[in-house]
Amino acid sequence: MLAGLRVVATARSTATVRDVPDPAVHDSLVRQAVSCDHIGSPLYGALFRDLAADHAAGGITAELLDGLSELPVHDALPLRYAGAVHALALTGRGPELAAQYPSCGGTWSGNSVAPQFLAVVRRHVDVVRTRLQHQVQTNEVGRAVVLHAGMCWLAARWDLPVRTLEIGASGGLLSHWPSYHYDTGSWQGGDPDSPLRFGPEWYTTPPPPMPAPQVHDRRASDVAPIDPTTEAGRITMQSFVWPDQPARLERLRTAMAIAAARPVVPDRADAADWATIHLRGGATDTTHGTVLFHSIVWQYLGTATRTRLREALWRAGNDATADRPVAWLRMEPATTEHADLRVTVWPGTVEVHLADVGYHGADIRWLA
Repeated sequence: MLAGLRVVATARSTATVRDVPDPAVHDSLVRQAVSCDHIGSPLYGALFRDLAADHAAGGITAELLDGLSELPVHDALPLRYAGAVHALALTGRGPELAAQYPSCGGTWSGNSVAPQFLAVVRRHVDVVRTRLQHQVQTNEVGRAVVLHAGMCWLAARWDLPVRTLEIGASGGLLSHWPSYHYDTGSWQGGDPDSPLRFGPEWYTTPPPPMPAPQVHDRRASDVAPIDPTTEAGRITMQSFVWPDQPARLERLRTAMAIAAARPVVPDRADAADWATIHLRGGATDTTHGTVLFHSIVWQYLGTATRTRLREALWRAGNDATADRPVAWLRMEPATTEHADLRVTVWPGTVEVHLADVGYHGADIRWLA
């Protein structure tokens, strides 16, 4: 879901130590601590504050992170660092940390886990350095709840089958949104027999009853896709889930099991290049709507990619007709507490703010 690291031209070697730790990296660690506090991970909130202190003191955190990226917040450098070490705990190479991580079967004592974290880093420093190159790819399936509602809104407007195109798809788990079950408290959607179920507690203000979309084609892309049918892919995806949020991890594991039976394999491609091709595609002898969608992706695309992607959407929109409409559905950041779900529909270039939603898909406040 992320582009590659923007590596500083004078990146330090392992033998070079800066006199002053990089303030941009330090700021990214502090910001990540605040974000984790907001989104319900006290373990990571405390850990990132301690890692910021280690960084300020010129510890191994500074050795590993300084000089790695010009834009450490944009490149999610703190989450890459935490994910690299979480993967070690998940695979049995960080037992002292696994004992504190609920995701690994442990129990957090409430005390700082930084000593155990840094001990694992020092023992496996080369592995951590390599895994720092991995993009953050949580593929948070809780976001399927609000995306499903957005798709239903489009189905009610169009009364046509739809083809979906997902960018920043990671392992393609959100392209499986029709395979999950949704219960708003007043109506239900998705697969009634699905093992992955979302109940009324996900909705603060639920959407009104809407028809189920008929999906006749699903495609996806990512600049660095992950294969959730492999053990390496499963570990990588789990490593980016925050370890004191076991419900998120259980949802991810259930979604990966669903995907294994009928995978949506993302193409490895630049988002704008891929969208330019596939927004033109689809069977010419059928009437259907096309929905390009993404969730918490836009901020990680480069300026040139965003510009070309908008151009591709606008070209497709100009060619849209009543029996071949086009929509751009996106869940992207709005404030520190919530994201927006917005949609632009062609023909007509109608934009609607459909909902506000928490970053992991809960607390949906339907507005449309």
